[in-house]
Amino acid sequence: MRRIEKKVNFFKRNLNYIFAVLWLSMGLANYFLTDGKATILISSLYLVSGFLYAWLAYKQKDRNTEYIAWDEEKVIVARLHQKPKAYYFSPEVNIHLSIYNLIIKAPRATGDMVELKGFTEEDLDLLREKFANPAVA
Repeated sequence: MRRIEKKVNFFKRNLNYIFAVLWLSMGLANYFLTDGKATILISSLYLVSGFLYAWLAYKQKDRNTEYIAWDEEKVIVARLHQKPKAYYFSPEVNIHLSIYNLIIKAPRATGDMVELKGFTEEDLDLLREKFANPAVA
């Protein structure tokens, strides 16, 4: 299966980990540095938020890349922090490659449009080999 990946910066790729560390540190700092009855409630809410972000980061650890993959029977489009979508080649599925986008038209409005900004030129050449329409003379 051929696969091209988009370069994703550090902060987008690790957003859930960053928020987990932020909320956990705020909860611990609030608990140890302030006094009062409301401190325990507010600190526990911060800590719960931090643990929820840590759980979300763990659950989505394999969804930290954006890519387009294809073989002879299907094309797979994976977006950042989302489940990959597979489109099987059939007469109902229309795939069009423009300069800036890969457009997949599928039945029941299940198509997709992928922006090609961020892919390398070598990767785009591989994509053009497979999906570019031949010129009609």
